[in-house]
Amino acid sequence: MILLFCSQTLAGDFFNLAGKNTLEISEIGIWHKVDPQEQFSNFSSIEKSLTHTQPVEGTLVGHSGSYVAKIALINNSDATQTWFVNPNLIFVDIGLAFWQRDDGSVERLDDFSQLNDYRTPVLMHSQAISLITQKQEQGYLWLYVDAKQYVNPLSIKIYNTAAFYQNQFIVNVITITAIAVMLTLALIAVIIFFRTKNSITIACAGYIGLHGLGWASAAGLLDDIFSIGSVNLSYTGILIFPFAIAFASQFTKLLFNCQQEHFLLARYLNILTLACVAVGALLPWVNYSLAFTISHLIALIWITSSVAIGIKMLRRKFSRAKYYLLGNASYGVALLIYVLLHARIIEANVYPELIVLSALAIDCICILLSLAEWLYGQQRNYNRSIYLARIDPLTNTGNRHLMSEKFAGLKSHFIIVFIDFDGIKSINDQFGHEKGDLFLIEGAALMKRKTNDKGDVFRTGGDEFVWLFDVNHKNDLTALVRQTNTLVNECENELRQQGWHSAGISYGIATSLEGNNQSECMSLADKRMYAHKRSKKALLNPHEDKGITSHI
Repeated sequence: MILLFCSQTLAGDFFNLAGKNTLEISEIGIWHKVDPQEQFSNFSSIEKSLTHTQPVEGTLVGHSGSYVAKIALINNSDATQTWFVNPNLIFVDIGLAFWQRDDGSVERLDDFSQLNDYRTPVLMHSQAISLITQKQEQGYLWLYVDAKQYVNPLSIKIYNTAAFYQNQFIVNVITITAIAVMLTLALIAVIIFFRTKNSITIACAGYIGLHGLGWASAAGLLDDIFSIGSVNLSYTGILIFPFAIAFASQFTKLLFNCQQEHFLLARYLNILTLACVAVGALLPWVNYSLAFTISHLIALIWITSSVAIGIKMLRRKFSRAKYYLLGNASYGVALLIYVLLHARIIEANVYPELIVLSALAIDCICILLSLAEWLYGQQRNYNRSIYLARIDPLTNTGNRHLMSEKFAGLKSHFIIVFIDFDGIKSINDQFGHEKGDLFLIEGAALMKRKTNDKGDVFRTGGDEFVWLFDVNHKNDLTALVRQTNTLVNECENELRQQGWHSAGISYGIATSLEGNNQSECMSLADKRMYAHKRSKKALLNPHEDKGITSHI
C-alpha cells in the first residue's frame, strides 16, 4: 500500500492541515507517560495529568501503560473540512480524544478503544476517529491511550476524507481477503478430513485455521464482529499463536513421513509441539509483554526450522517440499521485513502487518498445495496397491479377485472360456521353473493380444486361465462362441510356432444361456475343459512322452 505522505509543516507551533492528503506526526516528543492508576474519563483530568510530566523522547515500541499527547493543529483554509485521525495502535484498551479550540471550548470526540469503538470507522490493525475543523480554525488535539503493549511506533497520521477512505479500502480489503483465504483453506482441510480420515488434514486445518483466527483477532476483526464484555479480543492472536505452531509441527512431521523415515526430526517436532502447547497454556497467565516476546521467539524458531526442513526435504526429492519451502520462505521474509520496519531499520509507507498477512496467505495456499501433493501420492500408492491386489504379478493378467469384480459387473449375457495349458509340467521338469514361468508369460501375453478389446483374461491357478466376454445381445452369443473357438486354436498354433512344440491348450466354453447363474456356467466350462483334455490324451499313446524338443 502506498500513501501520499506530506512533510510536517508548522504555522507557528501548529501543524498545518490545509492542502494536505496525509500528515504524519512522529511519536518522538509528543507522548507523556501518566499514572495508569488515575481515572481519566474527562478532559480536565487528562489536561491536569500533563502538568508535571515530560515528553518521552524515545520510541514507545515495547512499552505499555498510559500516555497522553497534545498536538497543535490549524486548518489554515477557507473551508470546513473533515479529517480522520489514525493513531498507529494495534492494541488499545482505552482510547479517548478531545478537540480543544483556541477559544477554550472542548469537544469530546469518539472513543476509539477496541472495547468501545462502535462509532468510529472500521480500520483493520488500528483505530481512527473523525475531526471536523472550521475554516481558519486552530486548536489542540488531545489523545489518551492505554494498552498492554505498543508494538508499533506510536506515530499519528491525519488524513483528509479521500485519502482516508482510499487507505481504509486498501487495508481492510487486503486484511479481510487474506484472513478469508486462510479460514477457507482451513475449512477445505476439515472437509478433506471427513472424507479421508487422515490426521494430516486436521494438522493442516489447525495450522492454517489458527493463523487465520489469530490474525482476525490481532487485526481487530473479531472485536468488530463480536463483543464479549470487557475482553479485548485483539490480544488473543498472540495467545493462539503457539497452538498454531504446534499444529504446524505435527503437519510437517506427517507431510514428510518423519516418524518412519526421519526419526530424529520427528522427535524434534514432537518436542516442539509439546513445548508450544505448554507455553500456550501458560501465556494467558503471564504479563502480556512477556507473552508477546515469547510468541515472537516461537515464530523465529519455527521459521528457521521450517525453512531448514524444506531445504532438506527438497534435496531428498520430495515433490511436496517445493510448496512447503516456498510458503515458509515467503512467510519468513515477510516477518523479517516486519521486524525491520518496526525497528525503523528500514522505512516504507506500508502497514507491516499487511506484508505479513499477504505472505501468510501465500504460505497457507502453499501448505494446502503440499497437502494436496501428499494426498495425491497417497492416492497413487493406494491405486497401485489396489492394482497389485487384482493383477497376477507373473502374467500381468487379472487374478481371481478382479475376476469376481468383473462377474459382479456383468449386465446381461456372457461367455466363459476355461483354459488349461498342456505340457507345463514337462517344461518345468526338463528346463526348470524359470522356463515354465516364461511359457506362462508368453502364453498370457498371446491370449491378451487375441482377446484384445473383446474380453478379459484372468489367471485363476498355476496354468489355468479364464476368458470372460460381456455380450450385449443374446443373438450375438452363437457367432461369438464360434469366434472364440477360432481364437483358442490360433493361440495354440502360435505357441507352437514360437517354439513350445509340445505345449497345447485344453479349453471349455459355456454361455449365460446354459446355466442359472455365473457359478453354474463356470462349472460347466470347467467340465468341458477337462473333457477336451481327456479327448486329446485319448489320441496319444499313453506310454509315449514326446517332451519338448526345442524352444526358440
